[in-house]
Amino acid sequence: MPSQPLLHLPTLLVMTVVGSLVMAAGLLLVGARRRGEGLGLWATALLMQSLAYVLLALRGRIPDVLSIVVANGLLAGVFASLLAAVHQFQRRPLPWRQIVAPVLVTLALFVAFREDYTARLVLAGVIYPVQLGLVLWALWRHPSEGRADRMVAAGIWLQCGMLVVRAGAALSGHMPTAGLLEESLWQHATFLTTFITVQASSLGFIFMARDRADAINQRMAARDPLTDVPNRRATIAALDRDMGRAVRSREPFSLMMIDIDHFKRVNDELGHLAGDEVLRGVVDLMGTRIRAQDLIGRYGGEEFVVLLPDTPLEGAQRLAGELCDAVEKTTFDTAAGPVRVTLSIGVFGGRLDAEDHWDALIAAADRAMYDAKHGGRNRVVVADMPLRTVARGAGPRDNPQ
Repeated sequence: MPSQPLLHLPTLLVMTVVGSLVMAAGLLLVGARRRGEGLGLWATALLMQSLAYVLLALRGRIPDVLSIVVANGLLAGVFASLLAAVHQFQRRPLPWRQIVAPVLVTLALFVAFREDYTARLVLAGVIYPVQLGLVLWALWRHPSEGRADRMVAAGIWLQCGMLVVRAGAALSGHMPTAGLLEESLWQHATFLTTFITVQASSLGFIFMARDRADAINQRMAARDPLTDVPNRRATIAALDRDMGRAVRSREPFSLMMIDIDHFKRVNDELGHLAGDEVLRGVVDLMGTRIRAQDLIGRYGGEEFVVLLPDTPLEGAQRLAGELCDAVEKTTFDTAAGPVRVTLSIGVFGGRLDAEDHWDALIAAADRAMYDAKHGGRNRVVVADMPLRTVARGAGPRDNPQ
């Protein structure tokens, strides 16, 4: 009695088609609220793949133009849609030539070689890997957040390898010629590879969208929505990190506490929208005067912290004076009219020890800032109190929550 194959080819075909349909439904469901991320195009590719395999399976029962030409044209469309999906996810223009040309070439060649099964296998082993190579190139050139794109690439590499090996087997005469559902090791491998590719690459693409959403959420959680600089929590985290680095390297570290003078008057007289424009204008102006390694953070209301790694007190004091002068000389245009403001700045700088804490620096610079305000505003005051005279938790407004 002849041995039965471990896997039943029609069952594998059904699994592949159903798996593609289920994954397409999942992509459409996830993509309903994430338009413009390529999920809809990826789902379209899976739907086309399902239809293509149904047409291929009906070889001999429907016209060859459908089971051969249209089916393989759909498969070329599958890989073209994957490329379009990746480009859309990356917010890049769709490469229409790379999308359309392989589909048209596939249709033309499969019309010409409609009667030659071996030639069709070789063509599929050349055209489709080239299309998938374009997808891999796009993923490599513009990697996404996280590592989910590696999962997508792994599935695509597997599919490419199977197509190339199958073409080589066809050239060497080892491929069956009776059709898609002829029981053979090659056909089992083809269906299994396709099934694995669909699941792995599609899940990877969903994870890519999730990783991007997580990165956006993390950014939003760490940024002030009005000025787009780090918020209080993120600023304190950066301060704690930079202080640790300064202690280890024995490099000087400086910090400024900045307050916009009489800002409540701007809000009361011109409205909060004008006040928001002034806040953004001041932040933008300060951003043009600091180095790439420095950081501006919003500490609360109209108060900002500027972190200055590897900066001695003299340099920080000089920069603070420049910021005061620049803001004083700038007219900020708002919807309610031009606005002029000034800054009061407290500066702390020096070398740190392991016993120093972020709240001590904040407290020292904060008190110097209030001395500047009490001394007439629009000025810079340097903190002269020793850091370790301020205990953890004793500084004003020192809770990062």
